[in-house]
Amino acid sequence: MKIKNIMDTKDNAVRTIGFQEKVESALKMLFENKISCLPVLDDSGKVMGIISERDILREIFKNPGHALDARFVGDAMTKDILIGLADDDLDYIMNIMSRNNIRHMPIMAGPTLIGIISIRDVVKGLMHEVEAENRYLKDYIEGKFEGYQ
Repeated sequence: MKIKNIMDTKDNAVRTIGFQEKVESALKMLFENKISCLPVLDDSGKVMGIISERDILREIFKNPGHALDARFVGDAMTKDILIGLADDDLDYIMNIMSRNNIRHMPIMAGPTLIGIISIRDVVKGLMHEVEAENRYLKDYIEGKFEGYQ
C-alpha cells in the first residue's frame, strides 16, 4: 500500500502555522482542531519544521511562566524533520517512523506540503492490508476464490 492510498481516505486539510507566531497560538490551534502537531511554514510556504504537543511541553518546562506568550513557534519547533512522499510504501514510512520515534510525518510533493501522516494512520493502513489478506485466504481455503477451479 502506498501513502497516497491513505491520503485519499483522510481529511487532507492540513493546518499549518507560521514560524513567527507565538507558541500560545500554536497551542490554541492544536486544541481547537483536536490535533497534536502543526507543520511550521516560512513566509514563502516552505516547511521549516513541526511543532507538537511535546515541543510545547518542553518549552513550558524550560521557560515556566513565559513559554506561551513570549516564545515564538520558530524557537520551540522541531527543526530536523523527516518527510515522506505520496508514492512511498506504507512499510517504508512505518519503518522510518518507528526507528526515529516520531508520531507524525509531513508528506510532500516536491516542495509542496500535501498532507501529514500519523502513526495512527499507518496502523490503520496496515490493519486494512491484513484484513484484506485474511479475507482472501479464507475465501481461497473455502473454495470461494473466483480464480479457483
